[in-house]
Amino acid sequence: MIASHPAESVAPAPAEPRRSVAFVPADSSGVARIVIDRPDDSVNAIDVKLLEDLGAAIAAAREAHPRGLVVASGKDGQFMAGADLSLLRGASQAEAEQAIRAMQRVLNELAALPFTTVAAINGPAVGGGLELALACDSRIAADAPTVRVGLTETRLGLIPAAGGTQRLPRLIGLPRALDLILAARLLSPKRALRAGVVDEVVHPAVLAQAAADHALRDRKRKPKGGASAVERAATWLAPVRALTLRQARSRTLAETKGRYPAPLAAIDAIAVGLAKGITAGLDADARAFGELAVSDTTHNLTALAMLTLRQRKAVFEGLIRPRPVANVGVVGLGFMGSGIAQAAASSGLRVRARDRDAAAVAKGISTIRDLTTDAAKKGVFERREATRIIGRITGGPDLAGFRNTDLVIEAVFEEIATKRRVIEELEQVLRTDTVIASNTSALPIAEIAQGARAPERIVGMHFFSPVHKMPLVEIVRPEAASPEAVATAVAAAAALGKTPIVVRDGAGFFTTRVLSTMIGEAFMMLAEGDSMEEIDRAMTAFGWPVGPLQLVDEVGLEVAAHAGETVAKARGIAAPTIVNALVAEGFKGKHKGGGFYRYEGRRRRPNPRVREILGAPTHPAGGDMAERLTLTFVNEAARCLDEGVLRSAAEGDLGAVLGLGFPPFLGGPFRYADAQRQHIVTSLERLAAARGDRFAPTESLRSRRPFFSL
Repeated sequence: MIASHPAESVAPAPAEPRRSVAFVPADSSGVARIVIDRPDDSVNAIDVKLLEDLGAAIAAAREAHPRGLVVASGKDGQFMAGADLSLLRGASQAEAEQAIRAMQRVLNELAALPFTTVAAINGPAVGGGLELALACDSRIAADAPTVRVGLTETRLGLIPAAGGTQRLPRLIGLPRALDLILAARLLSPKRALRAGVVDEVVHPAVLAQAAADHALRDRKRKPKGGASAVERAATWLAPVRALTLRQARSRTLAETKGRYPAPLAAIDAIAVGLAKGITAGLDADARAFGELAVSDTTHNLTALAMLTLRQRKAVFEGLIRPRPVANVGVVGLGFMGSGIAQAAASSGLRVRARDRDAAAVAKGISTIRDLTTDAAKKGVFERREATRIIGRITGGPDLAGFRNTDLVIEAVFEEIATKRRVIEELEQVLRTDTVIASNTSALPIAEIAQGARAPERIVGMHFFSPVHKMPLVEIVRPEAASPEAVATAVAAAAALGKTPIVVRDGAGFFTTRVLSTMIGEAFMMLAEGDSMEEIDRAMTAFGWPVGPLQLVDEVGLEVAAHAGETVAKARGIAAPTIVNALVAEGFKGKHKGGGFYRYEGRRRRPNPRVREILGAPTHPAGGDMAERLTLTFVNEAARCLDEGVLRSAAEGDLGAVLGLGFPPFLGGPFRYADAQRQHIVTSLERLAAARGDRFAPTESLRSRRPFFSL
């Protein structure tokens, strides 16, 4: 007989993970639903599990054969994002191609369902999210600020290869589709309706019912290829289509200089699909996607995108909880101050502004109104919201109303005595817990805060011009600033929709310091004998958006001179004299008498006074101009990291790309250094031997230690 033993406790079987996509059988009206709700993600990014679950839900729908089907999100204010970018990391070309073909099959199955399918878009439908919606017969969008639709893959060096390049031209016509895909344009609901991307825009409260009504009422229909006869001709008639594609390719090459292959690949895939059919087009898509996914350009662009996403949390590392900000004060309503005030109001904050007199305030408010109405015309937000934005801003020639502010940003002239006087006036009326931020591009915040009653609440917030377009804000942390003040400035910048980086205080901080160093080298090259046109042309050919000398003209020579002198003084070197010499002769910039160039309408030509002032060349010019200037930039960026001005290489890359236009396809100065370390160090050593120790590579570059682990 076997001895008995106490019964062993049996652990409950682990619960089956919740599906990312569920099929909901038809209700009494006959409409079924597919609900997308990835449990571990706030935005329904596409991963392998979601695709598998979506395929299973589509199969269940086909088996159930309802009268109609609505595809919706289970998340409030979120429809579906693109692919989870982390899936591309380390993937081979074959694996990337296989993954996109899997998504193509799932969306083809959705498109082939024998009953009407409707996408109920309640939030962003971006990239793969819009491709999913395009595979449905109809698309209904909620009239909400969070709703945006677009195919943004080219921003990442990819193409919308799951059907976007094939279905969008057939839906809205080739010309419009090319514009949306190549520019990676995002549309508001009403602009998407006008473009033909969505079929109806409704109040969010009735979105579900409107989608169900369409599922019952609409019939499957063949896409027209455009709303007008001209659009349809460009889509379906081979000679007109060839001309349209050829023009698009020419414009793309002119804009990208061939540095970004994705837009060209998108054009090629569209051409194949319209000429040979959607199956051939999808095959071309998949092959191009695989090639692009493993390219250096895509690797760098996706790395930047992931850095930007991670920065939302990483920027707060080492900081404490910020104070809440609901009311913002802005002192100085020039173009920068007006842009800051408009950005704050656009984010839902109440703004009180001040300038020297009523006329200056009125001019600033007028600028804000113009910025806001122009943004509404472009679909950035609706006209009703534009009215509300303008209504959130009040102003006057005194500090009345500033007592209620949580954060005040001064954006007055870049002159230290003026900024100190403003802070002195502010401290007489502000609450003791109000944070004061100086918008300065170069002046050390510690010097601005000298004499302040409470320097611990004074930080820097360096915005970039134009504020409504530039995504970066450099938060400057002087030694005296409290962690709470810094955290509050960071949180405020994030609330304005910007990407903040935190840098240590000092002349020029990070961005102005590296840019001024590079521009100073360009002045050296001018003196050596290189022509300004050759310098600027070399830099734009390399991938910079504008050459350094043209940039000085656009920024303004007085502003550039001030920044350059501030940085040069801190480095203990002589500031270039050419800018001040031009200013003394009345050349103050593109719109102020010219500068390094003379301007006649849209044409520009070199200013002959530049060579006359510089005199004869001082040193034989030679070598790769773009490389010399870019390596000057990279070396100074590495020096900023070595000296602790930057907290991380990631923030350095974000600052350089988002704030200064460092070529995005290179990933930023630090990712570029990781990829080209040996060449960069060797080139800098060669330049140092020929032209001076200023080119000597920094310790971090010499060390060969990578700035990034991947």
